[in-house]
Amino acid sequence: MKLGNKISIVIVAIIAALGILTVLLISHVIGNALRESVQDKEISLAKVVAGNLANPALTGNYLTVQRDLEGLKDDRQLVYAFLILPDGSILHTFKGNISAELVGLNRLTPNQSYALKSFSSSDGKVEDVGVFLLEGLDSELHIGYKEDYIQTTLNHVFETIGILTLVGVILGSLAAGALGKYLSSPIEKLTTLTRKIAQGQLSHRVSITTKDEVGELSLSFNQMLTALEDSLTKIRVAEEEQRIKNRELSVLNGVAETVRLGQEINLMLYDALVQIIESLGLSGGWVYLRAHEKTGIKITSLGIAEPEIPCSQCEFCQCDLAKIKQGQCLSRNSLEKDGHTYQITGIPIYVSDRILGAIYLLSNQELMSTDLSTLQTIGGQLGTMIENVNLWRELKAREAKVSQLLEKVIAAQEEERKRIARELHDETSQSLAALAMRLKVSKGWIQKDARKAEALLEESKNEAVRIMRELHNIVFHLRPTLLDDLGLIPALKWLAESRDWKRPLEVEVQGNWSKEKIDPQVETTLYRIGQEAITNAAKYSQATYLFIEFKVAEDKALLKIQDNGKGFIWDEDLFESEQGKKPLGLIGMMERASLIGGRVQIYSDDQHGTTVEAIIPLKKEANCYGKN
Repeated sequence: MKLGNKISIVIVAIIAALGILTVLLISHVIGNALRESVQDKEISLAKVVAGNLANPALTGNYLTVQRDLEGLKDDRQLVYAFLILPDGSILHTFKGNISAELVGLNRLTPNQSYALKSFSSSDGKVEDVGVFLLEGLDSELHIGYKEDYIQTTLNHVFETIGILTLVGVILGSLAAGALGKYLSSPIEKLTTLTRKIAQGQLSHRVSITTKDEVGELSLSFNQMLTALEDSLTKIRVAEEEQRIKNRELSVLNGVAETVRLGQEINLMLYDALVQIIESLGLSGGWVYLRAHEKTGIKITSLGIAEPEIPCSQCEFCQCDLAKIKQGQCLSRNSLEKDGHTYQITGIPIYVSDRILGAIYLLSNQELMSTDLSTLQTIGGQLGTMIENVNLWRELKAREAKVSQLLEKVIAAQEEERKRIARELHDETSQSLAALAMRLKVSKGWIQKDARKAEALLEESKNEAVRIMRELHNIVFHLRPTLLDDLGLIPALKWLAESRDWKRPLEVEVQGNWSKEKIDPQVETTLYRIGQEAITNAAKYSQATYLFIEFKVAEDKALLKIQDNGKGFIWDEDLFESEQGKKPLGLIGMMERASLIGGRVQIYSDDQHGTTVEAIIPLKKEANCYGKN
């Protein structure tokens, strides 16, 4: 469809829409005004009629009332009228009986002066107007009026406006046709030119020279054609750069998708290497990783079979992050294989400033600088992947240790509960039973022999003191009161001296005997670590000398427990293989310290005994309060 026709259609549609909108608005306004006017008139008429009927109705002259109601029917707009008298009887203008539903349709309430209610009937839509015969009198007058004449008036208005709207549409169509022809002519010229431009004919220009917006558009169009020729070259360059960028992102995404934390590192590296070779269209490649072991450093290969490279010849071992970012850590060599010369490009695999290995790629020609930049990024990506896998493994191992420690804690709690229950049952409960029996006997001797009763009561008192001492010992083993009353050193000293040692023991303590002003959580942690160390020494070391030291230095607390007994070679895996079980007690000490940001160090050998050092930070922002 041509633009001129579209303009004509739009203008005609606008005129028609405005006409319809005008009809609707006028109908709404006039309709509301007519209804309000008619309602006011009906209410006034009803009140006048009620005033005329009041006297004969109150004097009992119902014939006059009925005649006046019948006289209202001369008004052709009136449908009915009825009067509800105080005694409940009804006078009306209906030929037969009046409907009870009509009587109850619009009843007034005491606080109303009038009531209006519209409803549909066989005579059309009717509005019921109700007023009181007299104010304060329970008598109502209701008059029904037709509402059809309001709609008749509105229909005449609609017809008039519709005719005017039709005339406007006809005149607007004629004007729109002329306007569309005038406006579309230069646009048709622009359309013809754009078709030529679409065919690649950028040399054509628009020849419209009018001094209006269309002329300015033509001038701008010509300038656009000139700029378009210059932009095409830039677009081709940008498309090539975008293609390279997309290729780079595709390779990076492909490598990232190969990461699986539960997978072996070699298998993940193999998948990543295959992804790189396929994405960049290379001939092959391999990966070397530096593996740190007790025997030194070795290089492991992955990919096609290549000669082992000694660590001393590792090209990237001396690289750092700055050199890698500057592109200085790259190697280029050649390789003769199957009668063909390949270019070898080496890129370091790194994380932070550590070189983890290298990736070597075979290509038929030297790689572009963009591919080298991508491969450098991949080197960092692979390094991060390896680091994450190692951290994940460490996390799993740590979780296993924590799980074992938790099992031991639960078992220790259950054992402690059994011990307390046993002591309470075997000792305290029996002592209390004996005390009760002795008191009962003493009560019987009070009247017979006061001295005998007094002696029995003295024995009962001693028995009560002994029971209190037993309970005190039970509570002390749960948490020594010395720890709360005097501090860490006296509590540990008492603990060491109260243990059953296989040989006579000398205990030496050093530090501040008074209670240090440290966090209760830190103090309890240090006590439990010391308790475990002293218990282990008493069980296994056969020591004759125990040294306990506690001091606070700057922002940390140090607890040291050293014995001169028989030590052991401390290595968790070796300990498990020799003893047949996990060193959960030692692991528990370390876990307790780590939970509040501290650490435990263990030094032990067969000749010089064992030393346990616990270092705990005192500042809350330096430890892990609330995080574990």
